[in-house]
Amino acid sequence: MAATEGERKSAAGRGEDELWPVPADQSLTLALEYFRAGRHRAAEEIYAKILAVEPDQCVCLHHLGLIAHHRGNHEAAADLVSRAIASKPDYVEALSNLGAIYRALGRTDAAIAAIDRAIALQPDFTQAHSNLGNVLEDQGRLVDALTAYRRAGSLNPGFVQAYANAANILRKLGRQEEAIAVCEEIIAHRPDAPEPYFSLGNILKELRQPGRAIAAYQRAVALRPNFAEVYVNLGNALQSQSAFDDAIEAYSQAILLRPTMADAHANKGAALEALGRLPEAIASFRAAVEIDPQLVDIRIWLHHKRRAICDWDGIEAEEAELLKFMESGNSAPHPFSILSMATSPALQLRVARAAAAGFAIQPPDFAPRRAEASARKLRIGYLSNDFCRHATAILVAELFELHDRARFEITAYSHGPDDHSEIGARLRKAFDHFVDLRALSDDEAARRIHADGIDILIDMKGYTSGARTGIPARRPAPVQASFIGFPGTMGADFIDYIIADPFVLPMDQQSAFVEKIVQLPHCYQPNDTRRLIADVTPTRAQCGLPERGFVFCSFNNSYKLTPAFFDIWMRLLRAAPGSVLWLLEANALVKENLRRQASQRGVDPDRLVFAPRIPSPEHLARHRLADLFLDTLPYNAHTTASDALWAGLPVLTCAGDTFAGRVAGSLLHAVGLPELITASLDDYEALAGKLSCGDPRLLQGLRHKLLGARLASPLFDSARYARHFEAALTQMWENHRDGGAPRAFAVTDVGETAPPAPSIQRVRYRACPLCGGGDIPAILGADCTKHALYQPALPPVINWHECKGCGHVFTEGYFDAAAAEVIFSKTHQNQIVGHDMERQRPVSARMVERVARRAATGRWLDVGFGNGSLLFTAEEWGFTPVGLDLRKENVAALRTLGYEAHCASIEELDHEQRYSVVSMADVLEHMAFPKAGLLAARALLRPGGALFLSMPNADNMVWRLLHANKVNPYWGEIEHYHNFTRKRLYALLEEHGFQPVEYGVSERYRVCMEVVAVKSG
Repeated sequence: MAATEGERKSAAGRGEDELWPVPADQSLTLALEYFRAGRHRAAEEIYAKILAVEPDQCVCLHHLGLIAHHRGNHEAAADLVSRAIASKPDYVEALSNLGAIYRALGRTDAAIAAIDRAIALQPDFTQAHSNLGNVLEDQGRLVDALTAYRRAGSLNPGFVQAYANAANILRKLGRQEEAIAVCEEIIAHRPDAPEPYFSLGNILKELRQPGRAIAAYQRAVALRPNFAEVYVNLGNALQSQSAFDDAIEAYSQAILLRPTMADAHANKGAALEALGRLPEAIASFRAAVEIDPQLVDIRIWLHHKRRAICDWDGIEAEEAELLKFMESGNSAPHPFSILSMATSPALQLRVARAAAAGFAIQPPDFAPRRAEASARKLRIGYLSNDFCRHATAILVAELFELHDRARFEITAYSHGPDDHSEIGARLRKAFDHFVDLRALSDDEAARRIHADGIDILIDMKGYTSGARTGIPARRPAPVQASFIGFPGTMGADFIDYIIADPFVLPMDQQSAFVEKIVQLPHCYQPNDTRRLIADVTPTRAQCGLPERGFVFCSFNNSYKLTPAFFDIWMRLLRAAPGSVLWLLEANALVKENLRRQASQRGVDPDRLVFAPRIPSPEHLARHRLADLFLDTLPYNAHTTASDALWAGLPVLTCAGDTFAGRVAGSLLHAVGLPELITASLDDYEALAGKLSCGDPRLLQGLRHKLLGARLASPLFDSARYARHFEAALTQMWENHRDGGAPRAFAVTDVGETAPPAPSIQRVRYRACPLCGGGDIPAILGADCTKHALYQPALPPVINWHECKGCGHVFTEGYFDAAAAEVIFSKTHQNQIVGHDMERQRPVSARMVERVARRAATGRWLDVGFGNGSLLFTAEEWGFTPVGLDLRKENVAALRTLGYEAHCASIEELDHEQRYSVVSMADVLEHMAFPKAGLLAARALLRPGGALFLSMPNADNMVWRLLHANKVNPYWGEIEHYHNFTRKRLYALLEEHGFQPVEYGVSERYRVCMEVVAVKSG
């Protein structure tokens, strides 16, 4: 680094007028005045003239060296200042500044030697002690640097920079209170000095007191409006508070003051990126790199951002150059930014080690805790800022809920937002304790974790956005592990373990990881089997897809896409006429750039379809429209692959060499589809071509295999995963308890465990509930343990019977009122009043339109009204809506909105001939005795009134195909007592005084039918 302004002034001042006799023409005096005024070019011309006459003039040589140093030409500076010292060996100012120049060259030992000579010649030379502190600080000798700065301050109590440097050292040593005291002391003596306010702001920012830090920075720039460095740190503080516009203004001011300040450009780019202003962000990153091409870390981040917008012009050559820089060890990029590059595990380790070195701090003096011999609960802490609406939260929620509370006490340590989302509320409820760390410094947070007696701290961020690696760096827990957040090594000795699996991280990769590998039996990634998939599947047209043609899909983040894979995808499109590639619309630039790339490869850009971001349930539902998910390399799909598999969409991957490049393969192994893992790009392309253009039964078989095995597979067996995860935690702790160092190990598969004996039984049907026939043999048994309503108290199998007399299919029995209250106590999100109204309204409107053709006005009773969509839409047609539901909270919600609502069954409602319409959407099949329900509906309807029914049709082709392939989910529906065919339903309606007048296929559930019947007689 260049010598500071204070260093230059000190070197050019004190005593140098006496170093050489003043020439008669006063030229040297004039040159000195120019130099002190910063008019270096004018001074340089005079110095050159003097040296032409007197080649050994030490002041001229010294000052020319300082000018070269100021311009960044440090080698020339070192040569000139060395010549000055050779001319005058006791030239202490030159010796001190030579040390500063050697420091800029990275030659710290030579720097210390030069400065030590200056101090030996003049022990009270203040600037030499300060320069020595700078070099010692670079070497990491913080205590020695502090001594040097304090010595400089004691020699000159007005030397503000020395005190400020001392405060910064104390901050780095974790002695923040002492650091603040130093700043306040110098402020008391020199309230006009901006430096202590600058240092104070830095300390307060680290203490997580951004408001006070911002105030300190603002005071510093008020005292020195041209203090560019302060504006940069002010921008950083503002950015930490998400005040991105204000941060950009601060960075812009720094750039205005010093256009060549690369950090200001780079940090401005980060703020612009946070606002979604990617083109401007990339321009700022480019400016930083143009100013200082040696900023390889910024060049790599710029490369990463170019990938994010799919700006691939020259990207492969650029990556090759950057990889050479990294291989040479001359850069320290952000570890996350290199995961999407063709980096080796060894290179990722080197980069991670460099990042971890930035957290090499003296941890607090935590008293060691003895591992108790008693069998108390293990205390597990989870550290993250993602306990909110985030992909990681969606994966881990059920794991936290399934922790064995008899053996584990779990605490969330959150340094992220409370977004008041449903998943955020669910996570808060899942933990025994939820601790908000946002207002605490890293040191305070670590002390809190230690005080809580946490045995194992799980870091869920690694080096991803928003991480607070400084907390685990302070070692608040005796055992610390990395999990789920960062797919690679942290390169840190304060992380003992990384949780992985045999495929994603084989044991032969241990040399590329500082952490010891812990392998779970199947897949390291947990999954939430409570993730909702929207009931309504959009049409292809609604998603911009062709009605016919193969749909390749890749909903990966755009930075994971590469030219090599895009080449393959375009060849696949050319080989499959009418096919399209369905991608996520990350930003406008991605769409523009990829359309151009497609055109360059001879593919119509319109064959690229971009999917907008939508809520998770609807996003999962639209996966049903795709045929094959295409993965990427070197950075696989992670959560996006889980999404696809959960939605029943096969994923094709190519396994790489790094953790990030093997995740999809791990998922496919765990879900039972290893045949979709390829080992080369050629194999990947060949298999994709075979699946899209070959025998369609091949892909259909894979889809059916996925649908059939999905819920029973280890990937989506959350209870089994939780047992494996807890076994890993237990083994980590037992190893520590026994005094052992962290070691790699694999968890043994515990397999399936026998479920507890059911305590809730069905009341058996003794005869057919429709015709009363007694010949009702069992026809099949269906596993219901994966159903959302299942609980261990229930029988794991639903047995279905068929009446030989009337052909009706029904379960072996029904739940009595007490059992039903327990089973159906949980309300699904899609049954909450008002849920997803905007999307449901058009679907409900088409139902109302059909009913209104039969009954135009009057009261509309909706039985089991759920989210209220049908009622609210009926009101738009002029009907008077009335709700009927057994869920008390739903009834209360509807009443709060000013609607009439009743908490009762339809049989209990005494409103004879009050209604023009009774709607029973997804109701009749859930009733123990449908005949009673229809009799009640007839009594409630006016003459000629309309009955609307919706339910699965057990005699359509979709139902039969699902059944033939053993993937029909309706057999396992706990709340279903009956499966009607159209024929049997029509007969039942006619028996009870209804005339069916209209039949339709449900838009919400493709296997369902919708029937309108009119009260006859």
